[in-house]
Amino acid sequence: MTRIGDARRGAIVDRAMHIASVEGIEGLTLGRLADALRTSKSGIQALFGTKQELQLSIVAAASQVFERDVLLPAEREPAGLARLRALMSLWIDYLETFEGGCFFVAAASELDGRSGPLRDAVADAVARADALLQRDVELALRLRELPSDTDVEQLVFELHAMVLQANHDRQLLRRKDALTRARNAVNRLLAVDQQTGDGASASR
Repeated sequence: MTRIGDARRGAIVDRAMHIASVEGIEGLTLGRLADALRTSKSGIQALFGTKQELQLSIVAAASQVFERDVLLPAEREPAGLARLRALMSLWIDYLETFEGGCFFVAAASELDGRSGPLRDAVADAVARADALLQRDVELALRLRELPSDTDVEQLVFELHAMVLQANHDRQLLRRKDALTRARNAVNRLLAVDQQTGDGASASR
């Protein structure tokens, strides 16, 4: 692949992520993408080969966007509650990145009952994000910034649920206050006395 080819491929995938977030990744054919980009189907096929290769490239690119916009900025914060709070704040911001809301929520809803490489790629991406969220909760617990009896898996579940509900309300119900409510919910869940590590934040 030449540098020009790489740039062209990247531009196609970037547009494809937005279309897939709205219309679904399974329905995104080479022809549909060619129409959206006002280019030839054969030109796109020359870059990606098959529909599945295009789809997997879209998932990989969406993962890179999440890493760039959420994970890497959060890593700059000190380990513990500061990083956990930054991660959640950035994750909520990320819900506005794509035209159809969170790419992975849309793809997971579409593919969760199916099997195959595309479903596996989406599931792996979601699992990696959850694993990093769990790591940050565990770090905050080890640093005694969360109550000692915190149920880590339950707290991870609830924090992730805040993001899913915010995306649902913003996209499906068109609630303009969805992201604000998610922030308020996260802040309440992580409202811990920094000095003692006691508080009502962590699910018990």
